[in-house]
Amino acid sequence: MTMDFSEVNVLLIGDFMLDHYVIGKSNRRSPEAPVPVIIPQREYSIPGGAGNVAMNLSSLGANVKCIGCVGNDDWGHKLISILNSKNIKTNSIEIIDKYPTTLKQRIYIGNKQVARLDKEEIIDWQPSNFVKEDYDIVILSDYNKGVLNKLWFDISDLGKVIVDPKKASRFNHYKNSTIITPNLNELHKASEIKNFDSMNNDKSIVSVCNDLIKENNFEYIVAKRGSRGITIVGRNKFFKHIRAHKINNPDVTGAGDTVIAALSIAYAKTNDIEYSTTFANAAAGIVVGKTGTAICDLNEVQRLLTK
Repeated sequence: MTMDFSEVNVLLIGDFMLDHYVIGKSNRRSPEAPVPVIIPQREYSIPGGAGNVAMNLSSLGANVKCIGCVGNDDWGHKLISILNSKNIKTNSIEIIDKYPTTLKQRIYIGNKQVARLDKEEIIDWQPSNFVKEDYDIVILSDYNKGVLNKLWFDISDLGKVIVDPKKASRFNHYKNSTIITPNLNELHKASEIKNFDSMNNDKSIVSVCNDLIKENNFEYIVAKRGSRGITIVGRNKFFKHIRAHKINNPDVTGAGDTVIAALSIAYAKTNDIEYSTTFANAAAGIVVGKTGTAICDLNEVQRLLTK
């Protein structure tokens, strides 16, 4: 199936952050502590969190409007500038004084990450004015940085809503969402099952997801299981497992952002959860084969799907 997302309109609400990479080399240890001395060779920044979702949506061809906030600092302005350069609508990303843009700085020696420095401050935020408009799909990209800690809208009023969750209390924070996309750890926490290993089989996952779907009025839970692939559970005993693509030395940084971006626009276009998850699984397979926070484009996904 050849896809074209140029007429798919997405509203993305979430926690925007910037990922900054320092790539260096090292040929000696520090005399001050048992750590390598790193000589930076290049640096670059790329949007992370909800920003990475936006970049993937744009790269796949969709039209994206963002709602969120950044700090009134160099990092925040850089983040918005990058998004603008990809024709992503940022007018509803608020720039806030005395608040630091969430920043993840990753330090690499060659292709190996050796350290990460984070700068963040949880914010109690909501937009000064939120006007409901019609979108083909609404994405909630929750990283627990504050934008979605208190929902300032009714999910039931937004149409198709897909959530990448961080709040694990039975997922009732996202009640009435269409699809929720937890990873296995988030699903385990929401399940309240003490033995984590018991979650690592299809029967247990399906049982837990069925309970959460019924409790929260979801249509589907798309459970991300890393190298084991993705499991879809839906109403009326629907169950399907999608195997992961085999990738050598995967880097899973930001893979969940790619999954929700690809899943959302494919579902907006087709209303077919199995195809949409297969499409998202292929997109994830591409980005985990790249280093750091990465995006994929439509041609890459379609080539992998036809292999």
